[in-house]
Amino acid sequence: MDLSLFKLLRSFLLVLFLAIFEYKRGSFTLSGAITGFILCFIITYSNIVFQFVMFTLVISSSFATRYKSDFKQSKINEDDRQVDYKKYKKIARDHIQVLCNGAIACIYACGYCWKTNYSGLSLPIDNKHESTIYSIGFLFTIACCCASELGTVFAKGNPRLLTNPFRTVPTGTNGGISSAGCLASLFGGFLIGISYIIGNAVFCRSDYLINTSMINIQLIFYCTLFGLLGSLIDSLLGAALQFSGYDRERNVTVQKPGPSVERISGYNILSNNQVNLLSSFLTSILAIWIIPRIIY
Repeated sequence: MDLSLFKLLRSFLLVLFLAIFEYKRGSFTLSGAITGFILCFIITYSNIVFQFVMFTLVISSSFATRYKSDFKQSKINEDDRQVDYKKYKKIARDHIQVLCNGAIACIYACGYCWKTNYSGLSLPIDNKHESTIYSIGFLFTIACCCASELGTVFAKGNPRLLTNPFRTVPTGTNGGISSAGCLASLFGGFLIGISYIIGNAVFCRSDYLINTSMINIQLIFYCTLFGLLGSLIDSLLGAALQFSGYDRERNVTVQKPGPSVERISGYNILSNNQVNLLSSFLTSILAIWIIPRIIY
């Protein structure tokens, strides 16, 4: 079988399995699963190591979605609708959420694919290959997404507003941070860094990995730091450009103004999905600008 055809088939089967598995688990709606399949198929074909990283993001995000879902849904109402919380035990991600978390990464994967002549070749991050800049963009985009997911979920108690650290705000307030949330963000970035290094060890040719051990150690360290940075960028955008209010009639935090809603922070300019998209993009741009200057 032709090698390129084999890689195409391998990518298709891997992503199809992941999409069906997560759809059956209730992590995605049908539209979310289809959109995720398309994005991940492109990402997997460009570099199977990227899919290994995406797999880590999907699994960790699915866990984060389910973690204390009853508690979260009783405290937060993102759509500003009356919800029967006893009925809704899962929060399935739709195509909009999938696009906002994966579109930027897919663009970087396309750039990588172009620089490697659509070969599906797995190349490490180093100073030898032109594809490195796209690998950095992809990796740190995913690090931001994973860190933001875990940082939001594992925050304990009432957080403090990033733009006013002396002010305590209700759970679910956009821009709220806590020490536990920051540690979880660091862990999210670390998790993505580790998954990338393991993926390279498994799928990259050994001759490509010569003299990359020090770069790999630095990548894990900087993925961890940028996980926190990306989460803080997400929180800053949320605190400034995303409305947060408290509905005293329903005793929930909401993201849209209303007659019974008391404003906590932010302006009704960006949605949660738009904040996720913008924060991951900004984090990746910073990484592309900074990382090549300090790891070689």
